Amino acid sequence: MKIKGVIFDMDGTITAPYFDFNKIRDEAGIGDIDMLDYLGTAVGVEHARVTAVLKKFEDAGVDGAELNHGARQLLDELARRGMPTALLTRNTRRSVDGVCQKLNLKFDITVTREDGPHKPAPEPIWDIARRWGAEPGEVLMVGDYKWDVLCAKNAGVPSAMLTNGEPVPDWASDATYIIETLAEVIEIVEGRKS
Repeated sequence: MKIKGVIFDMDGTITAPYFDFNKIRDEAGIGDIDMLDYLGTAVGVEHARVTAVLKKFEDAGVDGAELNHGARQLLDELARRGMPTALLTRNTRRSVDGVCQKLNLKFDITVTREDGPHKPAPEPIWDIARRWGAEPGEVLMVGDYKWDVLCAKNAGVPSAMLTNGEPVPDWASDATYIIETLAEVIEIVEGRKS
């Protein structure tokens, strides 16, 4: 099926990796639990405390944000081809707006964790595809973490897992494509990568 739009994760995909999730969980004192799932059940003072920890790291992430290798070239090439792009992230709108402003990034659609169910839920991908007038199989999800791959799998869309030069983790077996560089997304869009 022809790709009609590309959805990107932010941290570790469009930007160079800047979150140390183990460090964030350690500082929040929540153990090996998904941060957003934990926040979804925390209330009152506990919710405020964990939110403050996450905000601190997200603010630092904006300050230190740098484009990932090849991101600008890829986004420019997709724009030249008239291919719509979306940013789908578990970050806040405030964090996303800060990164996009700092790095001069523009996407046709931006979906944050405040916009509804977060990755790995499939709804954000389905909504983006619907807004583009595309079937789920006609959009590509590009990311570097298991939530990106699982979100794509749950939504029934192809995914490209970016390794950023790291070893391929076990969970990447659910990805449609394993890519070492963002430039390979063009090969996928053109149907040249298997």
